[in-house]
Amino acid sequence: MRLYSGGGKRQSSPRSLSRRRGGKHLQPARRGRLRRGVGALAACGAALMMATVSAGGPGTLLAENLPAQTLSPAKHIQGAAEPQARFVLSFAGDCTLGAEHDSWNRSGNFPDVVGTDYAYPFSGVLSLFGADDFTFVNLEGVLTDYHVPAQKTYRFRGPPEYAQILTEGSVEAVTLANNHTLDYGTQGLADTRAALKSAGIAACGDCETLLVTTDSGLRVGIYAAYHLDRTRIRNGIEELQQQGAEVIVAAFHSGTEGAYQPTAAQESLFRYAADCGAHIVYNSHPHVLGPMEFDGEHLILSSMGNFCFGGNRNPTDKDTAVVQVTVERTGSGIELTEVTVIPCSVTSTPGRNDYRPSLCEAESTAAERIARKLAGTYQAPAAQTSRPETAPPADTGSETAAAAPSQTTPQTDIGTEMQPAVPAPEAGQEVSGTQEPEWVFLDNGAGIG
Repeated sequence: MRLYSGGGKRQSSPRSLSRRRGGKHLQPARRGRLRRGVGALAACGAALMMATVSAGGPGTLLAENLPAQTLSPAKHIQGAAEPQARFVLSFAGDCTLGAEHDSWNRSGNFPDVVGTDYAYPFSGVLSLFGADDFTFVNLEGVLTDYHVPAQKTYRFRGPPEYAQILTEGSVEAVTLANNHTLDYGTQGLADTRAALKSAGIAACGDCETLLVTTDSGLRVGIYAAYHLDRTRIRNGIEELQQQGAEVIVAAFHSGTEGAYQPTAAQESLFRYAADCGAHIVYNSHPHVLGPMEFDGEHLILSSMGNFCFGGNRNPTDKDTAVVQVTVERTGSGIELTEVTVIPCSVTSTPGRNDYRPSLCEAESTAAERIARKLAGTYQAPAAQTSRPETAPPADTGSETAAAAPSQTTPQTDIGTEMQPAVPAPEAGQEVSGTQEPEWVFLDNGAGIG
């Protein structure tokens, strides 16, 4: 693998403009199939701002096979003879738009910092979300004025008006399939759904399906699940196929908090969903980035970590990323032609959480570390001693999880405001004995700190 430095910069495009996507990208001259698994990214010593994964032939991608070119989706022109054939989908991690119940009036929390500036939280990444065709995140918490929390350890809430944060941030859809959607009971969940609907945000709850047609005409199907079951997964994906979904996303909430690697049960379930027809498998809950796998046909995101996260005023691990998937509509269906990783931090202010995710500096230690986490080569030092109330819970990602609860029963809490003690990211080590990845890294010159 070789490193490349592209001179292009991603364009910031207002929502009202045609969806153009700037920046230079490298792509193989022919498309084939990547080996399963990503392999080691750490050896790259990445001069990276963005990591672009293209479906290419086996073996190392060489410069002569990767002519630099500027790729941009077809312009969406009203009355054009041919429909748009190229689309960009963005995925990011946990978004808690509010604060924990017992921390509601504390200075420095999400409501205190954000106030009524609904454009602020996603302002650092709007150049990405505003220029794509579809943006998807995990909404970890409720949007309600109802003040009676469930009897559990951590309860996350923001006012209904915070749904406008997603609108201002150009987020089209969220998953509500997680352990915090019933933090304020069925009333909180109902208020959240109503707030999202009013703001024009599509939402998919536990064991539900959702079909979204983007402004550019792509039909995106979502199956979301917190209670995981193979039969439900297969049926949900088949239902979306029958409804005409062109791209199918299986969005799960599973795993162990603070764990940088998925369990064997999780990996098996993720691959099962892909085999059933999910083009993209998206998982949340560990609150840290986990390995990403792309085989040319399916993308598996084992843990997207935190993103715009009001649940913690100073997360130990502030690494995160936006993963953008380019899909093309062909005569034989939809193809995943490119995956681009944009390393980010959950904050734009070092040393504390200002609830404004921002792009990492190019060639930074953070960007290199994020690449290792997504490659599965990052290994934290021996776990630090955690307080009993923040110890990582048992894995909940197997297909034998309990059946979906009724809407009147709060889900068992497996989330915390103060995350499990995670070793300092700078001290992380690479896993030895891994193979060179088939990725190409680009310095897009877009780092803003």
